[in-house]
Amino acid sequence: MNAREEHRASGFGAADMLLLLMTLIWGINYTVLKQSLIEFQPLAFNGLRFIIASALTIIFTVSTGRNFKLERGDLPRLWALGLLANTVYQSLFIVGMAHTSAGNAALILATTPLFTALIGRLRRSEFFTNAGVVGLVLAFAGMAAIILSGPKGVSIRDDLTGDSLMVACTICWSIYTSFTKGYVHKYGALKTTTIMMITGTPVLLLVSSGSLATQDWSAVHRAAWAGLFFSGALAIGLAYIIWNNGVQKIGSTRTALYSNVTPIIALIVAWIVLSETPTWGQLVGAAVIFVGIYMVRNGMTHAAPEEATEEERVTLRPGKN
Repeated sequence: MNAREEHRASGFGAADMLLLLMTLIWGINYTVLKQSLIEFQPLAFNGLRFIIASALTIIFTVSTGRNFKLERGDLPRLWALGLLANTVYQSLFIVGMAHTSAGNAALILATTPLFTALIGRLRRSEFFTNAGVVGLVLAFAGMAAIILSGPKGVSIRDDLTGDSLMVACTICWSIYTSFTKGYVHKYGALKTTTIMMITGTPVLLLVSSGSLATQDWSAVHRAAWAGLFFSGALAIGLAYIIWNNGVQKIGSTRTALYSNVTPIIALIVAWIVLSETPTWGQLVGAAVIFVGIYMVRNGMTHAAPEEATEEERVTLRPGKN
């Protein structure tokens, strides 16, 4: 990415709007999952939604005239990333959720931007100003406020296994986000997502095969099937493409930060659909998250500080991606 491209990517543009759409989809998906998993076994649900997501990304890729050719040596690496995001991460997430509270899980997953930023810094692909560091801390504090201010609070106790699995899946997603960056610049977000989806899904289906074989299909009603399609086509298929497009256009750390907006959307949807009224602490936490996003966007650069030109330093101003 040259200085002109970096300057253009600094503004709030199309990539940011798509990421906000992604957070809307993921926020709705929280309620959708909660209702659908009443009738689906978790692993069976997971396997089926990745079949839908894989089919969708393949159709998108073919319809836009793209091929599936890769440079020699890239396929094993993309397969490994697909395995990490679609098999390891998803399996750890489902099992971890079964052994810890939703509050603990959300708080742990909120550290994704911090892990992603740390990995980016260790790889010397992204650097922080002081404002960027403060923004990351504020975003995490805002997430903590949302969870801690909930009606049931958060409990750091009980099953250490579940919490450990959630930490592991958070690290997996952070590694995936950081290491995908080079490939989305090389092949584009759609092609990269599709390759990783179709290479990772078969292994996930093997993991899910037992649940798929024992699932009581007669117990699944239309609403649950609709939830499955929403989760597979939008929350996985479309959202993964948007996520990788964000990594390509605005960087891995700033893309990861948008994951902290998802609980805000989930809070609103739960308020409307499930009559779960948010507390004042949760509303304050939401505001703090948006302040954190602003500060990180104002305090990140893809070049080392001593090497960056004025145009390469990230500032928040109107623009298009």
